[in-house]
Amino acid sequence: MFSFVRIVVSSFLRYRLPTALLLAAIVVELAYETFMPLSFKFIIDFAIVPREYTLLVIILCLMVSGALASVVIGILRDRMFTKLGSRIVTDYYKQLFEKLQSLPTEFYHRTNGGDIVSRFNNDLISIDTFIMLIPYALLSLFGLIFNVAVLFILQWQLALIAVIGLPLCLVGPKLFGPKAYDASYKLKEEQANIATAVQENVSAQPVIKAFGLQSLFIKRFDDHMTHYRNLSSRSSFSNFLIDRTTNMGTMILNLTTICVGSLLAYHGILSIGSLLAFSSILISLSYLVAAITWLAPQFIQATSGMQRVRELLEEQPSIYDSETARDLPHFERGIEFREVKFGYTPEQLSLNGISLTIPKGTYAAFVGASGSGKSTIINLLMRFYDPQQGAVLYDGTDIRQIALQSLRSQIGIVFQESFLFRSSIRENIRLGKPEASDEEVVQAARSAEIHDFIMSLPDGYDTDVGERGGRLSGGQRQRVAIARAIIREPAILILDEATSALDPATEVAINATLQRLTARRTVISVTHRLASAEHADCIYVLNQGEVAEQGSHQQLLKLPAGRYKQSWQKQTGFEISEDGYHVEVSAERLKLFPIFADMDDSFLQGISHFFATESYAKDRTIIHEGDPGDKFYVIVRGKVEVLKKDELGGNARVAVLSDGDFFGEVALLRNVPRTASIQTLTPVVFITLQREFFQDLLKHAPHLAEFMESRSK
Repeated sequence: MFSFVRIVVSSFLRYRLPTALLLAAIVVELAYETFMPLSFKFIIDFAIVPREYTLLVIILCLMVSGALASVVIGILRDRMFTKLGSRIVTDYYKQLFEKLQSLPTEFYHRTNGGDIVSRFNNDLISIDTFIMLIPYALLSLFGLIFNVAVLFILQWQLALIAVIGLPLCLVGPKLFGPKAYDASYKLKEEQANIATAVQENVSAQPVIKAFGLQSLFIKRFDDHMTHYRNLSSRSSFSNFLIDRTTNMGTMILNLTTICVGSLLAYHGILSIGSLLAFSSILISLSYLVAAITWLAPQFIQATSGMQRVRELLEEQPSIYDSETARDLPHFERGIEFREVKFGYTPEQLSLNGISLTIPKGTYAAFVGASGSGKSTIINLLMRFYDPQQGAVLYDGTDIRQIALQSLRSQIGIVFQESFLFRSSIRENIRLGKPEASDEEVVQAARSAEIHDFIMSLPDGYDTDVGERGGRLSGGQRQRVAIARAIIREPAILILDEATSALDPATEVAINATLQRLTARRTVISVTHRLASAEHADCIYVLNQGEVAEQGSHQQLLKLPAGRYKQSWQKQTGFEISEDGYHVEVSAERLKLFPIFADMDDSFLQGISHFFATESYAKDRTIIHEGDPGDKFYVIVRGKVEVLKKDELGGNARVAVLSDGDFFGEVALLRNVPRTASIQTLTPVVFITLQREFFQDLLKHAPHLAEFMESRSK
């Protein structure tokens, strides 16, 4: 709590002149409020009792003048403090927001977004609320001190009794303050958890509706509310106890001093005016103590809020510019990975001793299965993370010795899911180069081949893209993102699965645009689609964090039983129409599926015509666990996740399947329910074979029917 007071005081001291004027105004108000009860003594003892009319008029005039001065100064003080308080609070907001910009990607991976938002929505608001009450806190605190001093001037024996009794009023804050603080801190943490749950639920609505999870998430939210209700009740009751015990203390103090004061006045030790003034000041003192008590909960909430804010402000970034960091000259030679080891957790390495060189002007592609380390390559190239061992070098300089802004200013990146900000198309493109002119924005849009579409919109480049770019299609968003990357005129262009979230027709068009744009730059592409890497100068095949193979497309296809060759065979053999809505599969490709491996080519050629093409958008449920098995599925383009029910009734991911993978073969052999659910992670194109068609074909090939029967046992 003392640290909170120290932080607030230091904040005010940054604005010395306004703070000094504020304190002066408070002193004037205190002087008048203290004089008002004391005026009863002067009016009764020096004016009314001795019948001094002139003195009475003077005292009354002074009271009226003081009241007017106090009101005017109070209004000026309020005006002055609202400006000062708002400035201090906005300083906290800016500090927190600026801190967020300096924190590395790793921080956002381990911290809930709802918890971060809660520090703005709840913690800073608690601090804001208390700071706006500081003038009243100072008036109450200093008023308490001034009034006690006046009591000693009036009658020191009686004042001594009052001072001795004052600790009774502070028993509540002393006893229940720590408990209230602890309860308030836990309450704020639970508010952050609730914010996270709501934020996640809103984002996951397609999945929740697809799997019928509404009841499950309502129950989970009810559990949050039960915990929140208990914490809220405990926090509020602790604050009420502080208020209640303080009121009891002031009641006892008032009764004691009034009884003793009355006896002193009865025996002539205390004048009537002094008794009345003393009683008025004592009542005023009670109100001041009550005000301080009322401020205690706000102080406690602000203190716990400040602790959570300080936790974030004191977060030490793991990625930062070293003292010796220098700007990277224009990229000239190449990028090198030198014995790089890196893992997101100590238990598992994502990259295990990788060494490779990417010369300037070349097109390097990284391919491999999910979890092989492809995305980690980009994270290290962008210096979102630093390797635990080894080094990443640009033109021979360790990336840790290059200023971050200098490094990233020479890189343009297109992510798998390109985030667009809620603003105009023009501003989203300009974010790649904030100082770019409108002409440069238009040129970048032309290069990304989206200018004509933009001009067809009623508002053109001023069209609002909506939240996360939701008013544009996936391909349109991706082209805006490409324009945002190339407006930087980067020496290095990084493509992070840049087309995997698009439908086939859009993917073909985007790939053509990228192939044209990458001709003049150093390009690093991460993809699971080998067709996107076919034209690369060098393809690196990653497996379990190591480079299993490397070479050009033709070189890798010549490797006997190579991983790249196997993946290429798995992903090829499909002929997709230009619109992406019809797929033909060859007999040779069907032979690669175990279920068809031993069948005649002529029979497979016949089967190939019975495959239907099906397209699904992202976040669609294709199969529900327990559905009847009626189809065999082959993924031509896209990614899906395989989900199984867990003990709590939720869905746990057990696998991710992509281009060339298949599922549902058991449906062709036996009519059994589906053992898992299938959810699309990207737009997906399947070819499917109905069980009925397959069974009908087997009737015309008895030897194959016998073969299939043996496989089903």
